[in-house]
Amino acid sequence: MTSVSTTTTTGLRRKIGTLAALAAAVVTGMAVTAAPASAGPNCAAGYHCVFYTGLNSARHSYFNSDANFTNDTFNQVSGGAGYGQNVNDNVESASNSSTGGYESHYYLNINYNSFLFCVNPGSHVEYLPSGQANLASSLQLTGTTSTHCY
Repeated sequence: MTSVSTTTTTGLRRKIGTLAALAAAVVTGMAVTAAPASAGPNCAAGYHCVFYTGLNSARHSYFNSDANFTNDTFNQVSGGAGYGQNVNDNVESASNSSTGGYESHYYLNINYNSFLFCVNPGSHVEYLPSGQANLASSLQLTGTTSTHCY
């Protein structure tokens, strides 16, 4: 006489139930999707944006890290305050619309020297405090850190 344990039977039932649910989802056309990434205001999905003044002023968008803001200009939001101005040492607000979970880390100097502040994915800071405003010269995208960010 062969005996089958209750644990084995229960585990098999769970697997069959899971497979049946997945098959039903496919047959009925249901899609299993991830939740949408959070977006910071006035910044396209996947980008890290800096603003000349507030979040409605001229902006520059970054998709990757940038070690030197010297040749960057606020080239978006035509007619917005600061349009055409140099980004280096002129950032008053920032927004993070990362779709990959990257924090935006801003630095006082080029080449990621002297950390200033950071912005979490889906977050923003409008009008940085005086000790952080108009000082950023580089941006490094990092994975999640223990650093307190906006």
